Amino acid sequence: MDPEEIKVDDVVVEESSSELPINSEAEKNYRIWKKNAPFLYDYLSTHTLLWPSLSVQFFPDLTTNSGSGEQTVLQRLLLGTFTLGQAIDSISIVQLSHYLNLNKNLQINRLDFNQEKEEFELSVPSINKINVLQKISHFGDVNKVQYMPQKPNVLASANNVGDLVIYERTKHSNFKNDLAPLSVANKVQMTLRGQSSDTNNEIFAIDWNKQREGVLVSGNMNGDLNVFDIKKYSSASDVLDQHQHIANGSGVNDIEWFSNHDSLFAVADETGSVRIYDTRSATSLVAKVQASESGINGISINKQNPTCFSTGDSRGSIVIWDIRYKELPYSTINKHKDSITQVKWHPRLSNIVASSSSDTTVQIFDVNKHEQDEGLLFVHAGHMLGVNDFDWSFHDDWLLSSVADDNSLHVWKPTLR
Repeated sequence: MDPEEIKVDDVVVEESSSELPINSEAEKNYRIWKKNAPFLYDYLSTHTLLWPSLSVQFFPDLTTNSGSGEQTVLQRLLLGTFTLGQAIDSISIVQLSHYLNLNKNLQINRLDFNQEKEEFELSVPSINKINVLQKISHFGDVNKVQYMPQKPNVLASANNVGDLVIYERTKHSNFKNDLAPLSVANKVQMTLRGQSSDTNNEIFAIDWNKQREGVLVSGNMNGDLNVFDIKKYSSASDVLDQHQHIANGSGVNDIEWFSNHDSLFAVADETGSVRIYDTRSATSLVAKVQASESGINGISINKQNPTCFSTGDSRGSIVIWDIRYKELPYSTINKHKDSITQVKWHPRLSNIVASSSSDTTVQIFDVNKHEQDEGLLFVHAGHMLGVNDFDWSFHDDWLLSSVADDNSLHVWKPTLR
């Protein structure tokens, strides 16, 4: 991708429905960021969604088109809506296209003068608009949605009233009417019924097992952990009961299976602890780390070095841990100014970790360079409200996507030289 391949404010819907106010300081910072964006990114495409999304995930596939001499790359993203009951919620699969080499596809017809930037710009239509491939209606806010890694057409979604459901996206047509009654909502393929209390069943934490196809774990805000095996589903009923229940004891904010193991998963909870469970064990709990004095909102296990994991807490701290030496963290990063919302290791580079925060930024760190400004490599500061989630691309080492409370979706690649 070329440094010129910058597209800011590519609006894909005609109206915005963010409930949160954007203050003058945030608007000022956004204008400064926007002016400097061409110097900060090798690629940037921003989009305004109709509703905020709490979840974003790159699909594993990549499509390359070479028609008419134009080489373009197509990647898909998985999103959900957070409407607070103001409209029918939905899960969306969108496709983003961009040129492999923008310079080879420029058609210079005229130059327009941009008074704000005080410079001339090319008047060339962009291909960067996202294309909504499919929208599936959904009951309740989409707190978290994930595709099964072995079968990406199978989607698991958790909502604000404690429902955990499975969709097979190829069995659904495109849902187009946001104001339609609930009776026309897409029918789920199965509902996963876990053991839980009658109160505070909201689910924010789900994760598919990377080793065992069809195995899913969820955690709710009452501390209930439920493991499901959807391969045991019978068409005689559209409800599947949990395969295993574990009482964590406190609200679960994030959960993740170890990528190299079929029975171990880690839980981050409201008490600031990380607990590691083994589904083969009768007692289940095999390790506990008191990682913070405040709630832990995100946990990520290093893909190349599974003994290493990172946590992000509500005070804005990121802590790197080695499970073999859990009494003392490897390092602590305190660059964020507000609560961490998500933390994720790079899928291939074991020394790179990124985090999102309510302070409106996504930050990238090199943990091997902690002595140099705590390892900070880059700050993405283009969102005007808190960032809810982000994800790494499978096909470009430095391409990320992020979603925020200001209804924005950003796909970006920082200039790191």
